Amino acid sequence: MKYIDFHTHIFPDKIAKQAVEALAAESGEYRPVIDGTLSALMASMDKAGISASLVANIATKPAQMVPILDFCKQIKSDRIHPLISFHPFSDTEEVEDVFGQASREGIYGVKLHPMYQRFSIDGKHMYGFYELMASFGFYVMFHTGFDVAFPGNDQADVEKVRKVANWFKDLTIVCTHVGGWRQWDRIHCLRECENVYTETSMTLSEMNDDEFVKHLSVFGEDRVLFGTDSPWTDQKKMLERTLQLKISDSFKEKMLYKNAAKLLRIEKP
Repeated sequence: MKYIDFHTHIFPDKIAKQAVEALAAESGEYRPVIDGTLSALMASMDKAGISASLVANIATKPAQMVPILDFCKQIKSDRIHPLISFHPFSDTEEVEDVFGQASREGIYGVKLHPMYQRFSIDGKHMYGFYELMASFGFYVMFHTGFDVAFPGNDQADVEKVRKVANWFKDLTIVCTHVGGWRQWDRIHCLRECENVYTETSMTLSEMNDDEFVKHLSVFGEDRVLFGTDSPWTDQKKMLERTLQLKISDSFKEKMLYKNAAKLLRIEKP
């Protein structure tokens, strides 16, 4: 069986150490297990037997949008599938131009983080961007739920995701952390949102296997993606834990590879 990790982070070599140290200062009990460089991620993937990883990038200011696109172009390969990002207060025409360049490079996804980018998922100023992403056939990965670095912040609340999913049914949404980190008692509101997927990072360390499987059932086997949030968890350990789950082989194959391959356009659905 092939495996795809649908949630990782790396940085350009010259800033990786500084970036990881800054994030680690606010990451609570989650400590980096690799140094945030491309070479470290590739070594981790090889150790775990992971075929490919999605690399999520976040533009914390408008000026970072183009450098992130350039970084994505540099690292994209058969094994590394990067996500572009834009800032919610970027110029719409500039965002559209970046989307066009990304699409021509075979990049079809966007990562947004409401806390770091200071917006609410259901904010009205985001509507035009959601329509634009849908028109390009892009999917958007949101950080969803709470965040250890922003205690009590509800900008990524799962109910906001539900609203956007229902308003923009042509937009494919990927929630992180099985619906919403530490909002698992409320993710049932996403059950009927057929355009919403989720990835699994930062959850197996928060609950037992039975609870985890119960939460996955909200989405069903066609809308779940394996993720680790590397460097914040160990890819090999998370994959081994996932393989031990008491779910069908079909569910595992879809979660660990097929669903991701579909979104990444590695294989036709």
